[in-house]
Amino acid sequence: MPEPSVPKSVYCLIVISMVICLPMIALSVVNYGLLSIWLNAAIAVFILLHNATFLGVAWWTKKHSSGTKAAISINDDLDDDGPLTMAEPAVAFHMGNIAPLIFLCIINVTAFAIMVDITTRGALSSTLPAERIGSHKWNIKVQIAQTTVLGVELLVQLIMLTVCALGWRRLREEEENAMEEYEYGSA
Repeated sequence: MPEPSVPKSVYCLIVISMVICLPMIALSVVNYGLLSIWLNAAIAVFILLHNATFLGVAWWTKKHSSGTKAAISINDDLDDDGPLTMAEPAVAFHMGNIAPLIFLCIINVTAFAIMVDITTRGALSSTLPAERIGSHKWNIKVQIAQTTVLGVELLVQLIMLTVCALGWRRLREEEENAMEEYEYGSA
């Protein structure tokens, strides 16, 4: 049975992340602070785009893969200078996924810090002048909910980044071990 291209834990985190993005967008529309509207909605859209792209690539990879496991195997039939053959690693552990996750975590941390500042100081006394504009309709309950949802999304993103980075590191270690075994065997 072929190994799935994405671990179930990453799929679960992707689904949780997409579900959390929906209240982020809804709360950013209800809150009338300028940064709250644009910053949080933009982050939610970026996260949804990344997750949808990730799921699309994972589906395409699973559909078009040869069904080999993501492991390293050495072709013993060839001469000593024969190449190593390695199956493609899972899509989740690819740098094409890890780099956008790092970017999303950075902008999410920045937005969370801004939202905590706005929530604790209030819109009118915020350190950000753009947030003071139109803040007469500002609602602290919506602001707290929005900051909480953004914080939960940040945790999910950090967990997903950690899982993917650890998987990438484990695959690199296995590749190095296989290369060392191959070099030792051919010497």
